[in-house]
Amino acid sequence: GKKEYKPVVLPKEFILLSNVSDGFKLTHHYKRARNYLKVRNITDDMIKKHNIGFCYEGEYSDRIIIPSFDSNRRVNYFIGRSYLTKPLMKYKNPEAEKEIIIWNEQLINWDLPVFLVEGVFDSIFLPNSIPMLGKKISDLLYMLLYKKECNIVIVLDGDAWSDAEKLYHKLNCGKLF
Repeated sequence: GKKEYKPVVLPKEFILLSNVSDGFKLTHHYKRARNYLKVRNITDDMIKKHNIGFCYEGEYSDRIIIPSFDSNRRVNYFIGRSYLTKPLMKYKNPEAEKEIIIWNEQLINWDLPVFLVEGVFDSIFLPNSIPMLGKKISDLLYMLLYKKECNIVIVLDGDAWSDAEKLYHKLNCGKLF
């Protein structure tokens, strides 16, 4: 049957990194979060564009939070990536049906080539890209790409060559290429 979708809300402890007060910038929480992003080569512009924040307490404590917004600028998902050196869990994401969201659809220009990538961090570095949140494309994303008739560039990780090939053949069904 059809899955029931629970609306996603950002954690109440979420702090937007681009809004942090000067006093808070001195805390070790802020420094660890910023350092984690710096090591991953994520710039201030990227932080601002992608509304990246963090939580230093609560259910998502010690995590970078990267939210996704739908075409109406409503939060539809987020990932929580630990910035600790040896976390018990690298990622902690909300209980939600990620198969029925398009990651950051509000940032996509359908008139330009759309890049399909695996993960959210990949999408930060590649403008106009949609992370599939894995190696397989969701039915929703597949149908949307088909409907939009946009040019698609598949950019998967090096270990995903056969997945990229399968995806190419799935998408190469007439009007998409």
